[in-house]
Amino acid sequence: MNVMIRPSIIWPLQPHQALAEIVMAARLRVAVLCMDATPELMNRVHAAIDLLDLTMPGRGYSDLPQDLFDLAGGDPAFAPLLAARLLADATGRQIARAVPDAILPEFYRQAMRILRMDAPSLGDDAFRKDLSICLMLSFPCVAQVVEETGGVPRRAVTTGGIGQAMRLARHFATTGLRSGPYFEIHTHTPMLDGFNPDGWDRCYELTAELLKMRPDCLGLVGGSWFYDPALATVSPRLTYLADTPIAGGAFRVRLGASEEDTELATATSATRRTLVQKGEYVPTRWLMIWPRKALLAWAAARKGDVQ
Repeated sequence: MNVMIRPSIIWPLQPHQALAEIVMAARLRVAVLCMDATPELMNRVHAAIDLLDLTMPGRGYSDLPQDLFDLAGGDPAFAPLLAARLLADATGRQIARAVPDAILPEFYRQAMRILRMDAPSLGDDAFRKDLSICLMLSFPCVAQVVEETGGVPRRAVTTGGIGQAMRLARHFATTGLRSGPYFEIHTHTPMLDGFNPDGWDRCYELTAELLKMRPDCLGLVGGSWFYDPALATVSPRLTYLADTPIAGGAFRVRLGASEEDTELATATSATRRTLVQKGEYVPTRWLMIWPRKALLAWAAARKGDVQ
């Protein structure tokens, strides 16, 4: 059964208004879904929330415990009810997770979208990101979803030659030899309307707000083919994706090429697809590392420019 989610008549919402509207809409959604739910399903959803709160902090959004799938049991009513129940407690989660107010407008937009979903699946990568958003373990930041379980993989030290290894060694010296945690960015299909220079700038600004509330976090990382220096000739319109962080004190290291990177790089571009077919372009994954101090300084300068 569908339920219409009332759009806000006041925009932009104040933080408490955004949370109040999310909770109200989620409770309405729960009430509607429970009309057709059995007590057994409701008990499984309760157990799933306890399981996720216990196991997911510190794990990547896609690393769902097998017990969750067992609780779902292939029931199509399980996932929408689970998401709605989580969002119904958005106020408590916002306090417990120390989510900055600046995140809440985009959280509101994504929460309302999630509540309109009829048949999400735990096996769908996009819904796993949505579930992490509902748990407030990942944060929708306009252009990207940001989660706090990122790190610098070991292969970064070995895949780019001695120069890259030395650069990383110097960086690790500033972090007390820690390779994490970092915030990590992920592209999320439902948020592609924010995949533009302004959306990415806002993403970085919101990440800076998250960093202020998490002093142990070392900065921001992102691994993708679109940090590849080759894009300067292959897809110059996308070079802002690397240029902006690098201008703000980030650096990038080579991770290597894979079939997955080729699939992602060619999925939306006939030009890149043709170059790959001709052997003139090999999509290669690079890791962008934006150290905490540099990102905070970039965001502070942006805020000063606005003022």
